[in-house]
Amino acid sequence: MSFITWNARGLGNQRAFRELKRLVAEKRPSILFICETKMRDFQCSWWKHVLGFSGMFVVNCDGRRGGLMLFWKEPLCVTIHSYTSGHIDSIIHHGNKKWRFNGFYGNPETQNRHLSWALLRRLSCMPEFKEYPWLVGGDFNKICFDREKLGGNPRPLSYTRAFREVLNACSLPDLHGTGEYFTWVNRRSSDDIIFERLDRLVATLGWRLLYPADRVCSLEFYHSDHRPLLLDLRGQLQSAPQPNHLVRFEQHWVTETDFKDVVRMGWNKSDQAVTFPDRIKGCKENLRKWVGNRFGKLPKQIQGKRKNLNYLRTHDRWHTSVARISELER
Repeated sequence: MSFITWNARGLGNQRAFRELKRLVAEKRPSILFICETKMRDFQCSWWKHVLGFSGMFVVNCDGRRGGLMLFWKEPLCVTIHSYTSGHIDSIIHHGNKKWRFNGFYGNPETQNRHLSWALLRRLSCMPEFKEYPWLVGGDFNKICFDREKLGGNPRPLSYTRAFREVLNACSLPDLHGTGEYFTWVNRRSSDDIIFERLDRLVATLGWRLLYPADRVCSLEFYHSDHRPLLLDLRGQLQSAPQPNHLVRFEQHWVTETDFKDVVRMGWNKSDQAVTFPDRIKGCKENLRKWVGNRFGKLPKQIQGKRKNLNYLRTHDRWHTSVARISELER
């Protein structure tokens, strides 16, 4: 089973949703937690079917701020216990294993951050869940140590103390892993750029004993200025197999000058006695060949540009290639 947490920074436009679909298709998570969706439940009630999940729970945004989503796949059974604008508290069932997951979103306003820490303490003290292995993940909107920030003015020790204290009080040490250390970037010019480790997965000792082979990996940027975090449980729970990729109609095909000729030739491939399904089949075959010849290299070109873009975002720490990054994004 794989598990993803991500601050999407809004999913209300076509590009953002396309990147969400790409993330799900590439990583095939069994559980997906998204914060800062800036969406309401009536806007995304159909998403679980499009993304291939069997269950979904939505916490509505407040105006254009916040919003949480939790998705899961069978055979997992998920029970929602409580929720606020800053968390979703759930119980995960699979076979004889039962554990607790909190999707967490730290208050973005510094003066209200103490409310998030108070919430985490309350969640840790619930007697009915005291013995459950516990995993917490998401965007905490806070660094734990000064080394988790690069660029900008250094933070005083007191700035990070409250966050460290609440993690220690709740017995929630970090799940360390691989990939880029910093999970957020402000995407400014080289003089003002700042990197921080705002996103993390933390777990109790009981959860670590339940899944001793877990590993965390920070992924590339998908539209947002936050990297998704992938938790890999190394196949202890397997996702359902995904269907093979299909060639689907793309709107931009109709802008090509020879598109109508390709359809017409496919339609008239046989004599007039041919059935309607046969004509549709002829159009499909003609379009498939035409697309392969005309756009066959397009997916590889997109993949290559994404690879270059991810390399620049990861290794060009001070964004000296701002113009090149913007060009690749376009």
